[in-house]
Amino acid sequence: MAAAHIVSLTDQIKQEVSFEPSTSGHGHARLLQLVDELKLAIETPTETVLRLIYQPPENAALRTVVDLGIFPILVKDGKKDGLSAADIAVCTGADKGLIVRLMRVMTALGLCESTEAEVYRSTDKSISMTQPIGQDGIPCIYDLTVPTLAKLPEYLREHNYINPEEYSSSPMKWAVGQSQFEWLARNKRHQALFNSYMSSRREGKPNWFDVYPLASLVDGTVSHPDSVFLVDIGGNQGHDLDRFVAQHKTVPGRVILQDLPKIVSGVNRPGIETMGYSFLDPQPIKGARAYYFRAIFHDWPDHICQKILLNTVSAMDPTYSRIIIVDFVLPDTNAPRMQSAMDIQMMSIGAGVERSKRQWTELLASAGLKINGIWNTSPGVESIIEAVPDLGELEGLE
Repeated sequence: MAAAHIVSLTDQIKQEVSFEPSTSGHGHARLLQLVDELKLAIETPTETVLRLIYQPPENAALRTVVDLGIFPILVKDGKKDGLSAADIAVCTGADKGLIVRLMRVMTALGLCESTEAEVYRSTDKSISMTQPIGQDGIPCIYDLTVPTLAKLPEYLREHNYINPEEYSSSPMKWAVGQSQFEWLARNKRHQALFNSYMSSRREGKPNWFDVYPLASLVDGTVSHPDSVFLVDIGGNQGHDLDRFVAQHKTVPGRVILQDLPKIVSGVNRPGIETMGYSFLDPQPIKGARAYYFRAIFHDWPDHICQKILLNTVSAMDPTYSRIIIVDFVLPDTNAPRMQSAMDIQMMSIGAGVERSKRQWTELLASAGLKINGIWNTSPGVESIIEAVPDLGELEGLE
């Protein structure tokens, strides 16, 4: 039975790669899923358990190698003939014996290659570790999350395995005395790394307005000098909105960026109005065509998200306005490994949630909203949700 399953998976992989190769999209995600299933089918149960047990030391070794700046050295000088452990030791000031031990792990992880003893060559994976996604993402996320994750089992045990639902008493707050945003605010270097990493994660990905049917938003829009077309709520420095305005200069109405006053006070982007505002307060812009949230709701537990939504619903025109949410939508079964792990991470650092389609439906319904559509180019990227007032539910909430 196991052999037949392996053969079946191999045949499916062959069929998948026979199509035009792609590094993104649903076909690419399906191929990765099949490869993971094949690995699990080939591994013995003991091998699977041991692989999981030894992930923490792999991450610690990777964090150290990034700290030593080994990947930039390798990419610069080790492309053809490679660099020896002794060379790397001279460049970094680290002990040669330590370099050998760390680089064993990097080679095993596929982040470089070694075809002779104690000599290492860069690969395309090495290059990715010199770019913000790796160079900034590894130290930022490791330092932000690992101290809490190490104590998460203890936190859950002491709290009788109750699902964390309060940002102010999140596992991170309990473990290190600060929650995510507090920790980042007090660690300016890590805040900069975090911003760089988040930006790099989205590089090469389509913009939300390239995936979402924007024409449906434009059609039927009321056009007069004071009408508001789009409000970007919690939009930070307005990078998303800036890209939108650059590509859609003639949208019918005003475009407004909202975030805390200290964040938007210095923002000056052509075609964009700025407004100091907290989404925990009632929304002051009434009757906009669309209220836009990107990567906001996954930071917060349901009751805070419900408050944010109700504050927005109170300003909406029930038959005209809509909410656009860009966030992960996990499938209700067989959720991808990365997003499932991110959900535990968000739970740990601020009682946040990566939600499944069912969870999104329930959350939005709690604020009198219904899903009008979900758009996605790949399971590995965020989806675009359009939500509109459910008039029957709104009557019940009054």
